Amino acid sequence: MNIGEDFYKYKTSTKNIMQYYIWQLPSMLINTIPISILLATLYSLGNLARNSEITAMKASGLGIFTLIQPYLLISLIFTILTAIISEWIRPEYSYRAHQLIQKEHVSEKTPFLENIPYRNPEIGHTWFIQKMDPRAYILHGVTLSQNRQDGSDLQKITAKRVYWLDQKWWFEDGTIQMYNKQNNLVGESKSFQIKEMSLLPEIPEDFLGEAKNTSHLSASGLYQYIKTHQFLSSETIAGYEVDFHHKLSMPFNCILALLLAIPIGNNIGRQNAFKGILITLALFLLFYGMQFVTEYLARIEIISPWIGCWIPLFTFVFIGYKMIKTIN
Repeated sequence: MNIGEDFYKYKTSTKNIMQYYIWQLPSMLINTIPISILLATLYSLGNLARNSEITAMKASGLGIFTLIQPYLLISLIFTILTAIISEWIRPEYSYRAHQLIQKEHVSEKTPFLENIPYRNPEIGHTWFIQKMDPRAYILHGVTLSQNRQDGSDLQKITAKRVYWLDQKWWFEDGTIQMYNKQNNLVGESKSFQIKEMSLLPEIPEDFLGEAKNTSHLSASGLYQYIKTHQFLSSETIAGYEVDFHHKLSMPFNCILALLLAIPIGNNIGRQNAFKGILITLALFLLFYGMQFVTEYLARIEIISPWIGCWIPLFTFVFIGYKMIKTIN
């Protein structure tokens, strides 16, 4: 989507444009923190090397791994911070930014999610929701089918309106139709005005997860989605598993950036600083290129999803570690 073109086309206000980019900040931080660590490490170690301070510290008996402990600690802190942003902050605000764009496309004050299917195979529940208000958790045009363990229909509940109140579902203006084990109707459907459904285990976030793009889900949310959607094709599941492992591995890019920057930053004092930056960035881009290829191979089921996401990281962490060990 061309965001700038959409802003112009729908005459988006300056306030909404600013709000959109503020909500996108967590997503930007996840990508910029590793690069910032890389450049900061190059600058810091480059200055130390240029003033022969690293040489002096080594001469006093300090090993290279002792020297880089403060850098490793800072990198670990940013890895944890990135993981927190990725899991609990980015999904929520990324989705809000998406909703803001959707709201610009329609005249409604609140953008509705439409035609949401949801299946919970563990207890035999299948939902179909015509329309959902994602902020008030109000569902419209709901059909809930409940199956027995043998797969036969038990009952089908329809409701014009369903709302989430006091941590339970309330069905309004609907019908209940029972079935026998041969999937034949049992009697006539029973109508109701209001029906409390406190025993239903599904929550609004389950339906939001169904309607959201994987980029708007946390790793835990995506894991639950995969767990309840094993009926999907193997290729589709593989794609979701790649996204899941990608979300888990991203925070560790902070450590990778540090390990690649340390050996080159140590040599900047004796070499051209710009050349050192280019070499480090080239290594980092090579990592992203390898990750792109292996994740693609995982999506088309040539290799396992966890291999596709983690092997590039392990490979370049090992390269960074070996480069550090060569520092005299």
